[in-house]
Amino acid sequence: MAEDSMFIEVGQVIAAEGETVWVQTQSKTGCSSCKVSSTCGSGIVNKAFSHKVFVTPLKNTLNAHINDEVEVGIPEDLVLKASLVVYLLPLICLILALATSSVILPDLTELGSIISAVIGLAVGFIGVRWFASRQSAQQQLEPVLLKIVKRPIEVTQVVTSTD
Repeated sequence: MAEDSMFIEVGQVIAAEGETVWVQTQSKTGCSSCKVSSTCGSGIVNKAFSHKVFVTPLKNTLNAHINDEVEVGIPEDLVLKASLVVYLLPLICLILALATSSVILPDLTELGSIISAVIGLAVGFIGVRWFASRQSAQQQLEPVLLKIVKRPIEVTQVVTSTD
C-alpha cells in the first residue's frame, strides 16, 4: 500500500512479544498545528486536557525493538468508508424504516412510528457490526508498521585497565 494514501502517526514501541509489538501513540488535534492556539480559548483548553495516549498491538513486520520510534499507517479510504458506515448507515436505516412504515401503515400511531424507527436504527447498527467484522476478517482495519524512524543506539561502557 502506498504511504501517500495513508494516515501516518509516529509512535514508540513499548513492548514486544513474538510477532507482535505494542506501539504507544499520543492523540493530536488540529489545535497543535494552529498558529494562534496559544491565544485561542479552544487551544488553551486543548493543551490542558488532551494528553490521550493509545497503545496498539501491531504485527511486527519490521523487526522493531522496544524503544524504537516507528511510523504507523492506516489507509485513508478505509477510515473514510468506516466513518460513513458508522455515522450514516444507522441514520439512513432509521429514516427508511420510518418512511416505509408510514407508507405501508398510514394510520400508524406515534408509538408505532417510534418503534419502527428504533427497529431501523437497530438494523443499521447490525449493518455496522457486519461491516466491521467483514473488514476485520480481511485485516484491513488494522494499522500497519511502515518504517522504523529512529532506533536508539545501545551504549556499553568499556573499562580499560592500566596494569
